[in-house]
Amino acid sequence: MASRSTLQRLGAAILGAGLVVMTALPASAADKPKVEPYKGANEPGMGIYLERDGELLDGNADEEGKQAFNASLIGLKLHEGGEDQTAQAYCVELPTPLEDGKPLEEVPWGEHPNPGTKFKENAAKVNWVLQNSYPAVDAVDAFELYGLDPKNEEKKRSILIAGTQAAVWHFSDGIDLRKDDSTAETEDVYGGTVDELVYKVYEYLTTKAVDLAEPKPTLSIEPGELEGKAGGKIGPFVISTTATGFVLTAELPAGVTIVDAEGKPLLVADEDSRSAAATSNVAEVWVKVDQLAVPGEVEFTVSASAELRSGRLFVSSDRNQKTQSLIIAKSENFPVNAKAKAKWLAAAVETTTTEATTTTVPTTTTTEAPTTTTTTDVAAGGGEGELADTGASIFVPLLIGLGLLGAGAGALLFLRRKRTA
Repeated sequence: MASRSTLQRLGAAILGAGLVVMTALPASAADKPKVEPYKGANEPGMGIYLERDGELLDGNADEEGKQAFNASLIGLKLHEGGEDQTAQAYCVELPTPLEDGKPLEEVPWGEHPNPGTKFKENAAKVNWVLQNSYPAVDAVDAFELYGLDPKNEEKKRSILIAGTQAAVWHFSDGIDLRKDDSTAETEDVYGGTVDELVYKVYEYLTTKAVDLAEPKPTLSIEPGELEGKAGGKIGPFVISTTATGFVLTAELPAGVTIVDAEGKPLLVADEDSRSAAATSNVAEVWVKVDQLAVPGEVEFTVSASAELRSGRLFVSSDRNQKTQSLIIAKSENFPVNAKAKAKWLAAAVETTTTEATTTTVPTTTTTEAPTTTTTTDVAAGGGEGELADTGASIFVPLLIGLGLLGAGAGALLFLRRKRTA
């Protein structure tokens, strides 16, 4: 059915590359939350009839006759750290069916996989619909907002879900809800028929909608991998999250530190200490490598309890396997992780070539026949080469906690050094 939904893969996409733009790097199964369809979090709506250019669409091509599209809130289960949490989403891709068992991942709006839809064009209006409808808005408040009588307790939520999903599809797929006979329901309710109330919800949301900017990602590190040379800074790594705080952990080799834009090491703190080291909810960090450090790499992990915001898009994590794309209906907090890596080569070794000049003193010899004396200048040149760095480094584990203060507040960057084993 067109409105059953999906899974998602939380956490920032880990990207890998050279210095600037990178290719995606896979994250281990232990690093990303597990997301799967979860019927226990489904919330039923009802069947609705959709049109495109006045022609009735078929919600189920496997049965005879024109079938209604199933409009419902789709449940998702996210598993991380031994804890299961749920979320709900609406569909933003017709007529692609939901495929059970196919994971989804969080992506920017511009990465919607179906070029045949209008989602990219109208994503900002879809977001407005979500922020002004159920479940982001309480059911009673939503009924009052739309000018409906809130006494219809039994059908209230299913009416709101059906009208909202129809409005989302209007913008994401360019369809319309049929005005007469809008739903597969036949009963009357307080204040009118079910059809009339669903259409009023749809009409309000589609006529009032304005562009609303894309919400921030739950957690991202960009880029996911950078390379450099010993003796300099590798970065910046930009950490962006909706979390109110996050923790950065790393195992740093000897001669490697994490620093700010000016090259100053992050504040060192013991386990019970917390000190501010940044003033933005986007933290930029660099990996600083000493001149004599041997070639190597360091990976760091950001962990947070971040807000998965209403309006975030989830698509199939495998672009070769199609499944229904979903958009989060209501903001929820979830534990998330993301990783990034810095690699470095040995520092370039400067070599000096010294040119030596040999002076030959001419000698005159008198004989019966004149003798020609030849003077030869010989230049002794120097070769150039690289000095090899050898030896093993001692790894020093350290924990960096970064907390973001307030809504637009400051990030807390913390460093906890452990003694070298």
